[in-house]
Amino acid sequence: MNDGTIALLIQWSLLCLVWMGSMDAQLQEMGLRRKPVLAFICAFLLSTFVSWKLYFAPVEVSLSGMLLPFIASVCLYARLPVLCRLYLVGACATAILLFWLRWLFFIDPVLLFWDERVILPTAAILSIFVMSRHGGAQLFQVMVSLPLADLLYSLFMWKLSGTCRLGDDFSQDLLWSTVSLWTVASIVRLAVIRITKGRKTESASSNQKRG
Repeated sequence: MNDGTIALLIQWSLLCLVWMGSMDAQLQEMGLRRKPVLAFICAFLLSTFVSWKLYFAPVEVSLSGMLLPFIASVCLYARLPVLCRLYLVGACATAILLFWLRWLFFIDPVLLFWDERVILPTAAILSIFVMSRHGGAQLFQVMVSLPLADLLYSLFMWKLSGTCRLGDDFSQDLLWSTVSLWTVASIVRLAVIRITKGRKTESASSNQKRG
């Protein structure tokens, strides 16, 4: 499968899920409305499909892989509670972790026991979930840490190859694989919370009837 295909498939899937209202609970938790989210996903999808890039020789900057994630993260940051805004530090820490893993796999490919598009998103989600329980803060960290890690890695590769590609197709696959993994994890988390609250309500009402 060519690089960038996974990103397109995930973007289409998320566009359908948001449009059908299947993610309304997650959006409500983050304080987001459906229409702006649909607009952002459409912008990502269009720029990924057309592959819009900005050239500042020898630097190549992808709109969908580098600029749009940072724009989305700024919008998410503005909606975060005041106490949650410290998660910017956590996003930077996750970015450093991901850069270290990519550097480690580059210098010693033997350590690459599975596809990078599985290992890196899993590591990112585990790191983010350890630092945050707020859905908006988690998505914010995803949108900051993955492009920032790619920026660090691209600058590292610049010294070796002489070219610098920010937000290339492979990096977009990593970003959207992480977003899809976060979506699944958040759906499971909300389902567990609802089940737990339902059981507590049932037990409380049964105790009141007994009393």
